[in-house]
Amino acid sequence: MKPIRKKTSATELRPALARSGVLWMLAGVWLLAAACGRPAFSANVTRPEMKPSIDCTGKYFNYMLAQQEERRGNWKQAVAFLQKAIVCDPDSSYLRRELAMVRVHQKDLPGAVQVLEDLLHRDPKDEAAWMLLARIQQQAGEQAAARSSLERALALDPERRDAYLLLGHMYLEDENWTAAQAIFEQFVERFPEVFAGHFFLARIYETQGRFADALATYQRSIELDPSEEEARYALIRLYQRMEKGDEAVGQYQKLLADNPHNARAGLALALHYHREGLGEQAADLMARFGRRSLDDPEVIGVLVRFYLEDDADPREAQILLDGMLAVAPESSDLHYLSGIVNDRLGKDDDAIHHFKQVNPQSQFYEDAAVQLAYLFQKNQRTAEAVDFMTEAIQHYPENTYFRLYLGGFYEELERYAEAEKTLLEALALEAENVRILFRLGVVYDKWGRRPECIERMKQVIALDPQHANALNYLGYTYTEMGVQLEEAEQLIQRALALKPDDGYITDSLGWVYFKQGRFQEALTVLERASRLAPEDPVILEHVGDAHRQVGQVQEAVEYYRRALERKTTQRQPLIDKLRELGVDAS
Repeated sequence: MKPIRKKTSATELRPALARSGVLWMLAGVWLLAAACGRPAFSANVTRPEMKPSIDCTGKYFNYMLAQQEERRGNWKQAVAFLQKAIVCDPDSSYLRRELAMVRVHQKDLPGAVQVLEDLLHRDPKDEAAWMLLARIQQQAGEQAAARSSLERALALDPERRDAYLLLGHMYLEDENWTAAQAIFEQFVERFPEVFAGHFFLARIYETQGRFADALATYQRSIELDPSEEEARYALIRLYQRMEKGDEAVGQYQKLLADNPHNARAGLALALHYHREGLGEQAADLMARFGRRSLDDPEVIGVLVRFYLEDDADPREAQILLDGMLAVAPESSDLHYLSGIVNDRLGKDDDAIHHFKQVNPQSQFYEDAAVQLAYLFQKNQRTAEAVDFMTEAIQHYPENTYFRLYLGGFYEELERYAEAEKTLLEALALEAENVRILFRLGVVYDKWGRRPECIERMKQVIALDPQHANALNYLGYTYTEMGVQLEEAEQLIQRALALKPDDGYITDSLGWVYFKQGRFQEALTVLERASRLAPEDPVILEHVGDAHRQVGQVQEAVEYYRRALERKTTQRQPLIDKLRELGVDAS
């Protein structure tokens, strides 16, 4: 939905498909699990002092207590016990590394770095500490520091496989192929029996266009670990790049021979046959996995992971889904995915058709209903949206958002009493839902019940002081009413601080200046609003009003005309303004 200035259409929702993306994980490398933002590290961090007055009779008692708290996820208590354990055993590198890891779980990366720096100051030859520090630095986005730490770890222990793999992976992420190649060639020379080194080295050769070397190295990685499927898929892609279709088919068939239910291999082979013009073989495979999709969730999982990713080609997904639906037309899951694909292809009618086929018992029904709400509104099929969402509420009466959408559709149809009833029912389920409260406020405003609109907007702001749309809406309402203009300006300024490049909120600020008689300031701000939202007729009319007030008649006429071109309703006031300036607007 566009950021709301004042008047607005029903809520436009663009639902996001939840996807399980394919992560190219580095084999054998332990990666930090803490999801942290990039911290600001300081070289002048105050070191915590360990309190000496601790009973150390049972030397490892505090460590065992720390372990218990870690298992419970009580990181603060675990830190306290580890600090006591370190007082009792100050030379224990293990305890300090453990403390650093708990700091990571606390999402305190600077604290973890501080602990490890203390440890390495005591013992600069602790390669395990260097490794842990490198992983934390990588997590924090400090790539150069992480590489330096990894090099220190390798210098201390050239046999650390994880150090080679992590360092090589970092070079791959940076697309520094030369450095990555050097690292993985060292790894393969030192550990020739390890699958991962050959696999990543083959990827590098392929990137460099050294296809023969890549082919031999992929094949070697498969010999070392025949169960590792990713190498076979990489080899298949290389065969396809080299236009060796028969060899690619052979690898697919080996995967299917090992596991006839391998949906990834089966669907990819079906697409390969389709590209090669082998329609009958492609149809057979799509039919086979279409039938399997009715009772095998892995088939749907593969479709989502490999064919509905953001960078996937939706046309390939459509080929597969059409083929699978031909034999499994009752599959709600396939219909849902087909709706997503057709939506991406801009085929709204087809998307609506497929979303409607999703059964209320399907895991995807609620998502499909949201997608339908969006598409109905986008295509101005509001009456159908009302019917569908009414039925959806019967299936899921506790879903507050269904009532929110239905209330928005009633609002769009100007059936305000029904919109109010529906939104109040939603509030009965979730009294502090700011989206519902905001929508109800909009309904009251359009209904001409401004005091109730103001009250609802105040409720939203009380619950969420950062709700830019409510701040702006309330400020603009006061401005239109010509009351409390100073407070209106403050509200709109708060909204603009949250969304500084929002054309509608910028227009609100210019309009409150206009109402305050600050016409030159208003003009400056309103012209910026028109640049941010150049197609909005209300903003264009406001700019025209400001030009008129400062005596720039020709400019006012230009903006009024532009506004009139974009207005489909309530055109008469603009026509009257043009006539007042001596311009025939007929």
